[in-house]
Amino acid sequence: MELELILERELTSQRPPGGTITDVHVCQHDSGKWHINVRVSWRRAGLFHVGLYDKKRIRLYKKAASAIRHVIIGYGYEGVIHVHPCPGVQDETAF
Repeated sequence: MELELILERELTSQRPPGGTITDVHVCQHDSGKWHINVRVSWRRAGLFHVGLYDKKRIRLYKKAASAIRHVIIGYGYEGVIHVHPCPGVQDETAF
C-alpha cells in the first residue's frame, strides 16, 4: 500500500496545538517487518506512513510489540491500535 509520508517529528515535537492522532494501524510487510500508519486530525482524512524522525524513509520494526510500544509511549496515543499481519507470514518471533 502506497501512502503519503508523515515524519515522526510531526507526530511528536511539531504536532499543532490541539492536533491529535485519530487512528493507528500497525501493518506487516511480506518480509516480516512492521510499520506504522496513522490518521491525524490536522491533515486530510487519509492514512499516512510514518517516516523516520528526520529522514523520508518509512520506519520499520522487527516486532509488532516494538511498533505498538512506540505508538503508546513515543506518540502518547491511548486509542485502539489496529494490527494487520501479512497473510502467509507466520513467524511467532515477529510478534
